[in-house]
Amino acid sequence: MNTLLETAGYWLANLHIPKEWLLSLIWIPAVWLLRGIGLKLHFSRHPALEIEAKRRAAVVSRNVSLLLCVLGLFTVWSSQIHTFALSMVALAAATVLATKELIMCLSGSLLRIATQQYSVGDYIEINHMRGRVIDINLLNTLMMEIGPDPSIGQLSGKTVSFPNSLLLNYSVRRDSILGAYVVHTFDIPVPIHLDSDAIVPKLAAVLEQHCAPFADAIATYLELVQVQKLFITPAARFRISRVPDCDKNYRLVVRFASPLTKRLEIQQAVLDEFIRVQFRLLENQQL
Repeated sequence: MNTLLETAGYWLANLHIPKEWLLSLIWIPAVWLLRGIGLKLHFSRHPALEIEAKRRAAVVSRNVSLLLCVLGLFTVWSSQIHTFALSMVALAAATVLATKELIMCLSGSLLRIATQQYSVGDYIEINHMRGRVIDINLLNTLMMEIGPDPSIGQLSGKTVSFPNSLLLNYSVRRDSILGAYVVHTFDIPVPIHLDSDAIVPKLAAVLEQHCAPFADAIATYLELVQVQKLFITPAARFRISRVPDCDKNYRLVVRFASPLTKRLEIQQAVLDEFIRVQFRLLENQQL
């Protein structure tokens, strides 16, 4: 045993690896190992924790671990950082001023990768631009545009690109976070003099017809996602809400869950039925 330890010590001594590298390679795995052990102990001691409490514990522990990693690396490399910073401060300032937009684009790319905001094939909206992502690089994102009416959700056949620097200043809406399924919402403006009790049951029947074949599979999938990702998923059951708007209109807010490839078909079926019901109601009022 002593011979083995002496051999290992001699081997490490002759590697000529700076101590900063060794400490860094030990520190980061140790922090994440302790985080995993701590989370498992916490969850095992509190088996009745709600899903939000578990999610909160996982997020807090992750952020604390990242902070400890950064502080530890900064402490280990402090002398080298200080020397390097003094020698590079003037050059860095000039470089930042000359390449500000490039740096912001690269920073946006790093933010997207770190947070997994979206990937190729996702439907997203940013700064009033909406489309399906078809290409991503370090500087910009290319989308197939949805339009001209964003409420319909049809691809226009045109492409739109935006610099990744927008990710630093604008929020990103992502439709396809649930994978093969989606919870889709749209609203319908209705003239105030049309009785909603004559409209809502007709639209509900259409939703029942189109969503019933997928309801059980979607409900099971959403429960699985809730357990795996530790966040509360929306209900799979469709819903039609009535919302006051102004003295001329009110709005029907329709929400339903469906396969991603079927949402536009179901939305159009609901809109077609609404147009038919609205026509009949207006015709009866004229009579």
